[in-house]
Amino acid sequence: MPLSGRTLPVSSELRWLLDHWQSDGRWPVPEAPRPTSAIVLIRDSADGLELFITRQLDARGVEDRNRWAFPTSSLRPGDVRKLPLAGWNSARCARALSIENKSRALHHFSAAARITFAATGILLAEDVDREIVAAPQTDWRTTRSRLFSNEVTWSQVLRDRDLRLRPDLCKPWLRWINTPTQLHRFDTTYFIATVPFGQDVDFLSPNETSAGWKRPGQVLAEVGGDPDRIGAAARIIVESLTEVPTVGAAMAQIRNVHPLRPEIIDDGDWKVVIHTGKDPHSKGSLRDRAVAVGETDNDQNPGFLSFSGDDDEETTDEENDDS
Repeated sequence: MPLSGRTLPVSSELRWLLDHWQSDGRWPVPEAPRPTSAIVLIRDSADGLELFITRQLDARGVEDRNRWAFPTSSLRPGDVRKLPLAGWNSARCARALSIENKSRALHHFSAAARITFAATGILLAEDVDREIVAAPQTDWRTTRSRLFSNEVTWSQVLRDRDLRLRPDLCKPWLRWINTPTQLHRFDTTYFIATVPFGQDVDFLSPNETSAGWKRPGQVLAEVGGDPDRIGAAARIIVESLTEVPTVGAAMAQIRNVHPLRPEIIDDGDWKVVIHTGKDPHSKGSLRDRAVAVGETDNDQNPGFLSFSGDDDEETTDEENDDS
């Protein structure tokens, strides 16, 4: 069904907030959405396409608590500084995301690859022989933990092992800017990627989050219509993969990655209504602040939302031209 104009129920936590603000007669001033990236790993199986999905810890303070979700991280300066790059340059990344800001586009791709490696152990990179990495090294779990705790930058991990990021192994799938009425706002670009030959998922979580491979139909059957069990964006992504037969078919799709900007309506019951909209970061309509690239975040916040940045100033150094 068309996404624009579609309505979905709100979660019980958001309903509580909306009822509180409505009774108080004061609504929060929306904060600038924080740019984030998320990864949806997919693979072929005998029963059809499967996706790798996480189930968040059911505890207070956890983003998306007790919900099905996908590994997600805010952007960090260390994702792009002196980034060893192969395949696409930042200009090609910008075209893939349909945005004008080339450094921001590359930032999204790099952050998606970082959280893929940190959470699942999958490396979307090539080695010195220009071959996609196939066999993980034994010490990589320690490195992944250090990425979560922000002891090392993603660019440094790649450089230390003579690896180069392959942005073309990530396919932009959906862009979602959550509602202005939520306490934390995110502008999330969801990517899909497949597991390179020779690599296997080794799930690592900074909390007690669980994860596994499931067919899209299985996920939808388990969550039903309950908004407390899956967020709106995750639901839309799972639905979009339900009729996709293979990894090849998914990677060949032409996707509209213009942002979806849901809003809250009250027609006797709170609902989320989905609208398409323009990029809030284009042409100065939303200025980039230090917080927008995660300089004050802490990477160990549950739910894979990385609330931490690096200790240097925000810059972008690429080894490839944008020409």
